[in-house]
Amino acid sequence: MIINGDNLDYAKPKHIYKQKFRENKMAQLQADQQPKQGIQGMFRKAPQQQDLSSFSEDIGNLTRRLRVLEEGFTNIRRSLQVTEQNMLGKNKVFATEIRTLTSDINDVKKEINEVKEKIVEIVRELEETAKREEVKVLEKYINYWNPIKFVTQNEVEAIVSEILKKNSEKGQKISSSNK
Repeated sequence: MIINGDNLDYAKPKHIYKQKFRENKMAQLQADQQPKQGIQGMFRKAPQQQDLSSFSEDIGNLTRRLRVLEEGFTNIRRSLQVTEQNMLGKNKVFATEIRTLTSDINDVKKEINEVKEKIVEIVRELEETAKREEVKVLEKYINYWNPIKFVTQNEVEAIVSEILKKNSEKGQKISSSNK
């Protein structure tokens, strides 16, 4: 990337910047250790004028590093905002799903209670029905009485009327023969 004619190397590895920094520090230390000519103070050496070019290089390097760091922080801030927005969206989705599941669970509980009530009703009805032993007793009485041989009222009336007809015919034959 080129800004204002400067070539900013954002893609350079960090160890290259560290190496340049170390080289500049070493050069400054070596310069401080060399004997200086001129006026010296009582406790310290006289200040040495630094090269303006190395100083401007250092400022350029620091500016580039600062821009890289600012860009990195900006990218991190953006990704954090996106992550927060995604979390809020997911939170809403989960909240609606939880409400839906809660209502479904309540519906299932109601249905289970209804089934329990129906089972209790069926058990009550079964308690009121005849038991196997009672049915066997009834079967014995029915076999003893033999209701198949029972006659209905209509059948009895028909038989009685037939007998009366026969008797009346016999009675007429007898009365006609007695005459």
